[in-house]
Order: sequence, then C-alpha cells, then structure tokens
Amino acid sequence: MGESVALKKSVTIPADLLEQVAGLNPAGNLSAYVTEALRAKVEQDNLAQLLDELRAEHGPEDPADVARWNQILA
Repeated sequence: MGESVALKKSVTIPADLLEQVAGLNPAGNLSAYVTEALRAKVEQDNLAQLLDELRAEHGPEDPADVARWNQILA
C-alpha cells in the first residue's frame, strides 16, 4: 500500500481514554497510535461487511465448521 496524503483533523477523545493511550504509548506519537487503531477498525468493518455478504449469498455458517476453524487458527 502506497503512502497517502495526511490530513489534519480535530477529534474529541474522552480524558480517561487519552490517559490510557498515553500509558500504552510511551513514545507519545498519538497520531501514529490513532492511525493504527483506525486502520484496524476499518479492516474489522470491511471483514464484517464481507461476512454479511457471504451470509446473504450462502446462508449462515455451520457452527461445527466455525469450531473446527477456530481450533485450526488458534
């Protein structure tokens, strides 16, 4: 994935969450931390959308298959 242009935006973050982030991110690069979190959330949302599409096309997953794949991937 290539570099993209960075844009500056203003966001509001609850103080308690910002304190937790500061404790987990001792280097203090809040922009990098937030960017990583947003990328993970976008990936999660894209996967959820894909699952919804697959379920609409093929029906719900078989719980036995899910359990088997969870063991394989664990």
